[in-house]
Amino acid sequence: MKTKNIRALRYALMGLILIAAVTFSSCAVKNEINLSLKGSGTASTDVVLDESLLFYLESLAELTGETSDGPLFNVEDIKKGMEVNPGITVDSIENIGDGRITAEISFDDIEQLIAETEISLNKRIISFSDNGGEKEISIYIDIDNFQDIAPLFPIVEEPLFMTFGPLENQGISEAEYLEMMEYALGEGGGELISNSMITTVINIDGTLISQTGGTANGNSVTFETPLIRVLMLDQPIEYSITFK
Repeated sequence: MKTKNIRALRYALMGLILIAAVTFSSCAVKNEINLSLKGSGTASTDVVLDESLLFYLESLAELTGETSDGPLFNVEDIKKGMEVNPGITVDSIENIGDGRITAEISFDDIEQLIAETEISLNKRIISFSDNGGEKEISIYIDIDNFQDIAPLFPIVEEPLFMTFGPLENQGISEAEYLEMMEYALGEGGGELISNSMITTVINIDGTLISQTGGTANGNSVTFETPLIRVLMLDQPIEYSITFK
């Protein structure tokens, strides 16, 4: 799998996973973030790809005439890409079987990470504020600022991702989109996308004051995002947590 299209598809899949992990990726994506009041914390990601999606990837490789006996994800490349961000340490990352990858990272200062992110973006996507000890992290992604994610995730400018992403598919219905994915991925592809979910749990070492877009349980908030909402962006994705 060394052709440009195969690499692009790999990057597209990983891009979705990393968007979920860093902005706190059926295929099951579960992220869990533990955040201290001092701003340090840890994050873990567990990604399991559906067997049918693996089959589609292998079929695509066969069409190009190039296959690989190696794992789907190059964990060393992913590790290097994540550790480019100051204050982030990849504690572990590994392939488990052909279609599963797990990772654990730690960070020193979430406020610093978000501040550096805001500098690189033209429009507000992720922000941090501290008002008298009440801290708020908010995320807002819509069709107008989606391409501004590119400084963080160059995958959004990859031709293959653009083909299936929101900018190229504005105005089509969900049913039409799933029909397109059925054609692109093969029988069952539309259902695969429809059933895929990105789940992120944030645990606060303090007191949760409020949240939007998720479900609170004590000092934890669970955000569930259907993958198709990310791919279509027919409505804004907006989450926030306020804690002290």
